[in-house]
Amino acid sequence: MLEKILSFTSLITFLMLVSIYPMRKVKLKNIKFERTKNKVYCSLKKNHNLLSVIFLIVSLIHGILSIKSGATSGTISGKFAWMFILLMSILIVFRNLNKEKWAIVHRIMSVIATVLIIIHIGVTLI
Repeated sequence: MLEKILSFTSLITFLMLVSIYPMRKVKLKNIKFERTKNKVYCSLKKNHNLLSVIFLIVSLIHGILSIKSGATSGTISGKFAWMFILLMSILIVFRNLNKEKWAIVHRIMSVIATVLIIIHIGVTLI
């Protein structure tokens, strides 16, 4: 039961992380909604690093508990997704070399991470 709660928590945290870039690009016609969206965007962007750490810790605990409870489906895909996101987090060291190129690489890696998580969820549900 706890691993299900952790999987849901890590999914919500991941969605918050990957929604930052699209939120910046979308412009709403309603000024009130646009202001609310901008507040959410600023909050997510400000807490991006914290959300990343929370995601990594919660998803790691989710994986450990799932394996201990005997789950076999999704363990390999989950490990691939988790390690890829960990790699993405470690590569933040190179951000200061060239911020523009880093942003592009980070977005591409985010798309790959999203695909890996979709595969993980799909394998687990089947």
